[in-house]
Amino acid sequence: MVQHYVADVARPDYCRMLSISDSITKRGRTKVQVLWELKATKIDDNTTLYTNEIHATATPEMLEYIKANGLNLKDAATARQAASDAHNHEETPNFAKSIENKALTGKYNQPF
Repeated sequence: MVQHYVADVARPDYCRMLSISDSITKRGRTKVQVLWELKATKIDDNTTLYTNEIHATATPEMLEYIKANGLNLKDAATARQAASDAHNHEETPNFAKSIENKALTGKYNQPF
């Protein structure tokens, strides 16, 4: 996937970004719409809940790609969900730690 995110909401506690992403597969290329939301919810003075949600939607080009390759939307959605889940499980803790470091030090790109 090659993401092309544009933020339509960008606040310290909430960021919503939309991308018409390029999906590159062994069967060719297509596009998928990806909505990414990042939320920081204060629990108490020392604790914040970080939430990272991704929602992918098939574009008309993706639906044509699925049909042309003899696939079905359910299988494509299942594969996309598995890829998103794997990515989130790997990256979410790093996002959270990076945000925590920024909050504590006031600096980006600190080692953790």
